[in-house]
Amino acid sequence: MGFNHCYVGNILYLQKELEDVGLEAFVKRYSFYEFISGDTESIDFIEQRAKLWRTTNIDGIQREDQISR
Repeated sequence: MGFNHCYVGNILYLQKELEDVGLEAFVKRYSFYEFISGDTESIDFIEQRAKLWRTTNIDGIQREDQISR
């Protein structure tokens, strides 16, 4: 793979990584890459988690509408 490219394999590996490092670190790791290739299911998993993180956080600050009161 070239610079800033990543190949992802099995979704089970990604799920384990997410559990180990947490959502924010997981999203930041895969957001670094310009291009991600691999299993479609794994790529979709990453994209879904990135979307979840972005909808609940803006610049590292939790959105007001996401704060439980």
